[in-house]
Amino acid sequence: MTPFPMDDVLIAIPTYNERQNIGLLCDQIVSILPSCHIVVLDDSSPDGTGEIVREMARLNPRISLYLRNQKLGIGSAHKDAFRQAIVRKANVLVTLDADLTHNPADIPRLLIALQSADVALGSRFMEGGSLQNWSWIRRAITHCGHFMTKFLLQVSFDATGALRAYRINNWSADFLKAPLHDGYPFLYQSLTWLVRNGAQIAEIPVVLNERVYGSSKMRPRDIVSGIIGLCRFSLTHRASFRNHRTAISREDNRN
Repeated sequence: MTPFPMDDVLIAIPTYNERQNIGLLCDQIVSILPSCHIVVLDDSSPDGTGEIVREMARLNPRISLYLRNQKLGIGSAHKDAFRQAIVRKANVLVTLDADLTHNPADIPRLLIALQSADVALGSRFMEGGSLQNWSWIRRAITHCGHFMTKFLLQVSFDATGALRAYRINNWSADFLKAPLHDGYPFLYQSLTWLVRNGAQIAEIPVVLNERVYGSSKMRPRDIVSGIIGLCRFSLTHRASFRNHRTAISREDNRN
């Protein structure tokens, strides 16, 4: 049982070349939450991920494909997931990766945590969370990213993880107007925006397994550019978020 009616919950999964994983992931989600709605946001994967999802949607009307015309970035996909949740009048949006590193069994725990928060996160860093079977290099990169977001952005939560549950409420439209990146930086930028604008954040510990099928989309140059981008963001965009929120408040007051 979950604290939210499943008709009110939309589970969004961004994909690019995940044909080996997407069927298994959707089957796992449906076995745990049979009444949930799932939307797969596919960036026209050349490996045929979209075709697999289209066939699943034919067999299960609660699964749908949102096909994007090119590879547009993980952040862009999360923004489209928010738009889909708003259009569908969902009250809750859950996001997770398609590579089977996120365990669908953690979704009910996220929804329970969301009862007393605006956003619930799966954390790899709180007690009980871990990176299962990850290489030491990926562990080092992940822990470095967590340290930098805590130090530079003053955000103590797991800001680079994509396993999240959001309430779709009054701040959702403002969130989509914020100047958030279309790539990986969206994850820490979005959480920074939420914290700066007073959202209540909850966390649950999660264990992430290493990817089994397919390959990671993150390249070494993404890591380097991510570090540089994080430093720049810490100097510039925190102020722009405050200015953005002030402008929205003034606009609301005029209305």
